[in-house]
Amino acid sequence: MITLILFLLQQNPTYAVGTWTKYGATLENTHLQAMKGTMWTEPIVKWSYILGGFANSYGAAVANIDNDDTMEVVIGSHDNKLYCFNGITGSVKWSYYAGNFVQSCPAIADVDKNGSMEVIFGCGNKKVYCLNGISGTVKWSYIARGPIESSPAVVDINKDDTLEVLFGSGDSTVYSLNGITGTVKWSYNTGGIVSGSSPAIADIDKNDTMEVVFGSWDKKVYSLNGVTGSVKWSYATRDFVHSSSPAIADINKDDTMEVVIGSWDSTVYCFNGITGNVKWSYLTRGSVESSPAIADIDKDDTMEVVIGSWDNKVYSLNGITGTVKWSYDFIERPSAGIIRGISIADVDGDGNFEVLVPRTLTDSLYCLNGENGTILWRKRLSLDITDITIADIDNDGCVELVVGTYGNTDGRKVWVLDDSSNSTNCGCMGVKESNLDFRSGIGDFVDFKIVKGRISLSIPNSIKADIKLYNLCGRMKEVVYSGTLSKGTYTFVPHIKTNGIYFVKFITHNFEETKKLILLK
Repeated sequence: MITLILFLLQQNPTYAVGTWTKYGATLENTHLQAMKGTMWTEPIVKWSYILGGFANSYGAAVANIDNDDTMEVVIGSHDNKLYCFNGITGSVKWSYYAGNFVQSCPAIADVDKNGSMEVIFGCGNKKVYCLNGISGTVKWSYIARGPIESSPAVVDINKDDTLEVLFGSGDSTVYSLNGITGTVKWSYNTGGIVSGSSPAIADIDKNDTMEVVFGSWDKKVYSLNGVTGSVKWSYATRDFVHSSSPAIADINKDDTMEVVIGSWDSTVYCFNGITGNVKWSYLTRGSVESSPAIADIDKDDTMEVVIGSWDNKVYSLNGITGTVKWSYDFIERPSAGIIRGISIADVDGDGNFEVLVPRTLTDSLYCLNGENGTILWRKRLSLDITDITIADIDNDGCVELVVGTYGNTDGRKVWVLDDSSNSTNCGCMGVKESNLDFRSGIGDFVDFKIVKGRISLSIPNSIKADIKLYNLCGRMKEVVYSGTLSKGTYTFVPHIKTNGIYFVKFITHNFEETKKLILLK
């Protein structure tokens, strides 16, 4: 159900994580979110908005689209519109009437590198649209030969300094478009619909060329060369690969990527990402449409694969062997099934991961203990919960949850859920919090920020400082600068070449501050 793009992050014994972005290539809002929350009891509704039709199944994208220091929430609906909301107030900033249902989750990126964000999404009228993110007006559109439910991925796949837009279509084809013009760079026909199994993109074999991985209704999982669209490998399952999008990670720490995906043949598959050979498979008692999440959720230094099935269970599988570590069987409406994507985050701030499960054909969002699968809380909303987006919507340093619902007329909503305690600065998994005073000394005058993958720093007088880059696990990856800085404004560009989510620490003798850096090269 989600578009998943791999961005490699290293692991250590404390927090091993599988890495991928949520649909829409909005890297900061992942199905494994590093930022913490304080939802130790069921969250409250921060705001909600009644849509004119069902919310799209694959969820919302969140980003600061117009550079106004306020996050926007963008989501499609079966009322044929794409909506852009002010993330703090829930007011509509703009909406675009696409002419048919919008099932695809949007991507948000500066595709033409002019300093303004674009919003890219697919529609039931066979079109992919690229909209101006500030105004919601069309910059370009492309007409395929079938309806588009696949969520687009946006990435510079051939490293030519131009972003590509990749998506699947009901015409059995995966397309790669030029992100600036919307023209086709290549297309590949599978012989079966490519709908909810949206492409995951990574340099799996480390040959400096990206691969595109997805499933199709021709009952196969494919890995394509991202530059040419030619097949690198394919694997035939026993039934459709419909809504499960692949997750990619080095699960067993052997320096080789694995691909994990589900099929309607009731099986969860783990492939060697280079060869396409099956490393393990697990047979559930129902079709597997859910998209997997991968992380060391119980801190045993072994990755888990967490995924749902139409047998009404969520499974935590040992990522190396595929054996069950725990499963939770939902008693309520046992015929409902778990078909949405699974999300993982420390939403209660206790230093441990929780598993968030949206349930189809029910009104409930569940939060499970990642270590043993027991229920921590349940939030009732409206019928049929969509995929979840985890993001800091209101810039308070703590995560909120964004979901849509189908419901009846007044239950067709987008919801933003927050903790009930108005917490701030909840911190991040694997990144130690500073005990230094941020409110006194030089910290009052330093302008330290991240702009488009670069570190911007303005200081009022000469100081000795360190600038260090850490990965999500808290492991230092690069000393960006160490020494004395004179009064002035500086820009630093990290030398690290691996795309991903990182944290930058600016440290002086009496001040320390940490910022998130999204690296996309």
